[in-house]
Amino acid sequence: MPFESLLIYLLSLAVVVTACWLALGLVKTFRLHFLSSYLGFLVTINIVGLLNLVVSDLAPTLLQDISPLSMETVYILFGLIGFPLIAIAIYFYLTFITGILDEGLSPTFRIAYIILWIILFGGLIIRINFALEQKSSLTAQVMSFVSGAIIFIIPIGALTYLIFRMVRSFRIEGKKGLMTFAVVSIVCYVLFFAAFFFSQTGWALLWAVPFCLLIASVLPVLVLRKILLRYGRPILQETFSNPGMQRFRDKFQLSPREGEILDLLLKGKRNKDIERELFISHHTVRNHAHNIYQKLRVSSRLQLLNLVRTWLESNSFGMIESD
Repeated sequence: MPFESLLIYLLSLAVVVTACWLALGLVKTFRLHFLSSYLGFLVTINIVGLLNLVVSDLAPTLLQDISPLSMETVYILFGLIGFPLIAIAIYFYLTFITGILDEGLSPTFRIAYIILWIILFGGLIIRINFALEQKSSLTAQVMSFVSGAIIFIIPIGALTYLIFRMVRSFRIEGKKGLMTFAVVSIVCYVLFFAAFFFSQTGWALLWAVPFCLLIASVLPVLVLRKILLRYGRPILQETFSNPGMQRFRDKFQLSPREGEILDLLLKGKRNKDIERELFISHHTVRNHAHNIYQKLRVSSRLQLLNLVRTWLESNSFGMIESD
């Protein structure tokens, strides 16, 4: 059985590396700041998945002489490692979803998020204390269930919010694709939790873990890549000095400062990057970005990229003739 276990570990690791490699390709190809958050989510959540697989498979074999209650203590102690990683992974995912919608996590939300995880970590410490004392407590079991439910619900809630925003959006460009991505991601997130379950139910279902990880990690990346290839293809660097770009700014009556910020947005710069590069405040960047979106009648970075690229491509022949 050690050979079979090693094979499952290697298959699972290959799946994780493949998914992260594909996501890294998206980061390098498409200049969209929120893709780095998605890569961070994949890396951290899959590290937790691999650790859970190894602990669940090896612990019963290495510690076969200890009682079931002591074995539960081992799994709970594993939570001390996995818990912070899950908190970081979900935070990456929330920044990714808000990045798609060109929204940011407010300071109030960040503080609330930290407080929530401090409370959950406190519950974990209480569970560990009960486990070390070899006590079985209904309170500890309830706390465990509530913590698991919160961890499970937060990303699904974020994806549901993405679907809700797409339903309310009046623009068609990218709408169906992002809704498809959200639905696929919800299904894959459930599959990822199924991989956690399979790794703890014994050898019979252990072979399902790499399969679940493959679908859960790779499929959303492929769907996202398809959307980005259609709507998020980067604009070439030489375009920004092209006369067509100036004609675009004139057509939509962008001020010189708005034109500068538009160029930086198209290059994938975050608002914080724009603040540092232009030496202006966060409030000023947000106001200019809002005005640009209003004048161009777009509501996200994907729509902005698609509009500019489509306009430049459709007007390229006219520019050649005029030259």
